[in-house]
Amino acid sequence: MATKKGPIPDRIQPQLVALLATPPAGEWAYELKFDGYRLLARIDGGVSLFTKNGYDWTGRMPRLAQDLQSLPIRGAWLDGEVVVQGDDDRPAFQALQEAFATGRTDHLVYFVFDLLYVDGVDLRPRPVEHRRDLLRVLLEQVELDQVRFSETLEADPAHLLASACELKLEGIVGKRLGSAYAGERDGSWIKLKCVQRQEFVIVGFTRSTAGIGSLLVGLYDDAGQLQYAGRVRSGFTGRELDRLIHRLRPLVRNTPMLPSPPRIQGGTVVWVDPVLVCELKFAELTPAGKVRHAVYIALREDKPAAGISLESSRDLP
Repeated sequence: MATKKGPIPDRIQPQLVALLATPPAGEWAYELKFDGYRLLARIDGGVSLFTKNGYDWTGRMPRLAQDLQSLPIRGAWLDGEVVVQGDDDRPAFQALQEAFATGRTDHLVYFVFDLLYVDGVDLRPRPVEHRRDLLRVLLEQVELDQVRFSETLEADPAHLLASACELKLEGIVGKRLGSAYAGERDGSWIKLKCVQRQEFVIVGFTRSTAGIGSLLVGLYDDAGQLQYAGRVRSGFTGRELDRLIHRLRPLVRNTPMLPSPPRIQGGTVVWVDPVLVCELKFAELTPAGKVRHAVYIALREDKPAAGISLESSRDLP
């Protein structure tokens, strides 16, 4: 395919992933769903690292930026996920949070799954399998300490998902063969998850002898209104409680930023400005829109609170 050469884009909108409940029909390639932070890398003389929402985190991962500088190219855009691998080689999300909180990020691993631009050529219109073939060849040119290729999994997706769940991984990601990189949620990238898990906005907390008894969380509805979505009482470590108290204390306000504030029993309620995002896993969301059996995972500093809404599975168009 002939492609006209052009200057490297200043920014690229990442391809978004649709949540599905079951594997779709058609021709798809599957990879592991990594439990980390989505990260796009721009290489153009130097290296810049961007979160999915466009935050420049280059200064937070200097060793990874240095590693990527070794690639034998003049300019490129890469898409992938940065993780911490535990002793069992599984991604450990809370360890990733700890790495960023302490500034100790030299051990992070960047799993790259797409090549969007290279040496004057915009690859986004090309089929995903072609882009990934070029990516694999590029990464094989030099040995990198912190960069890995996200391998395609060769098996039936139902069996892949079952195996991922058995290994306590987050799930799998599917990419429709032949699809371009559109930078939107067009159904060509999908995810199948092992557990209910997503981001919520922190709207308040209840006090306890440890400082925080529970977090009160919310989600934005289709009309853009922040609605109460329940509370989470478990999953906190002592160090994370200290971090939460430190982050929440400057945000305290007298009244809740909710159109219909709940009546909370058990502990004094402290309302906060809804600017922090946390990730929870939970059993289900009730018909009233409240989380059941929620467990706190971590703060999500890579995502803004505005627009955090319920992630629901849907049919492909």
